[in-house]
Amino acid sequence: MNYRLFIAINLPPELLAALQTAQRQLQRKLASHPLRWSRPEGIHLTLKFLGDTDVARIDAIVEALAAVTGRHAAFELPVGGLGMFPNARRPNVLWVGVADEARKLQKLAGDVDKAMARLGWPREKRAFNGHLTLARVKKYAGSRERRELGEQVLSLRGYEKLGVLPVHTIHLMRSQLHPDGSIYTELRAIPLLRRPGF
Repeated sequence: MNYRLFIAINLPPELLAALQTAQRQLQRKLASHPLRWSRPEGIHLTLKFLGDTDVARIDAIVEALAAVTGRHAAFELPVGGLGMFPNARRPNVLWVGVADEARKLQKLAGDVDKAMARLGWPREKRAFNGHLTLARVKKYAGSRERRELGEQVLSLRGYEKLGVLPVHTIHLMRSQLHPDGSIYTELRAIPLLRRPGF
C-alpha cells in the first residue's frame, strides 16, 4: 500500500489564527483575481515532498529523520511579508515568508534532503526557500491578470510581522487528494534537540 508523503513543520494555533486573519483580509483585497485559497488548517512549511511511498518504508524514513533532528537544536523564526513564486510578473503562488537569517531552517531542510537521498529520493534541484502558501493562481489566468495581481500584492502593507514559527519538531505527513483540497494527516512527529527554556 502506498501513501502520498511529505515532511513538514506544522504551525502552532496562534500562528495559524494570524495567517487566517491575513488570508481573510487578502481575500477581500484581491477578490477580483483568479486565486484558489489554501485551507488555513492545511497551511504548513514543507521541508521535502516524497510523493507516493510504500508504507513499509515509513520506519526507515522516521529513523533517518531522527538522525537529522538529533543534530539540530530547536529554534524560532519570525513569519511575515508577502511574496510570489516564481516572481511578481507572472505569479503562480502567493505566500508568506519565513525569515531565516541564520540559515538554520535552510540547514535543517538540506540535511533532510540528504537523508532522503540516501534512501533513494532525488535531491532537490532548487535552493530551499521556506514559505507558507496562502493561495495559488488558477491555471486559466492570463499573463496580464497575473501581472496585475503581482503589482497589487507588491503594493500591500501590514503583513510584515504575522507571528513566530517555533521549529522544535518535524512531521512526517500523509496527503490525500480530495476535490475540496488535500487532507493532511500527521503520521509521526520527530523532535529536534531541546534547548533550555524552549
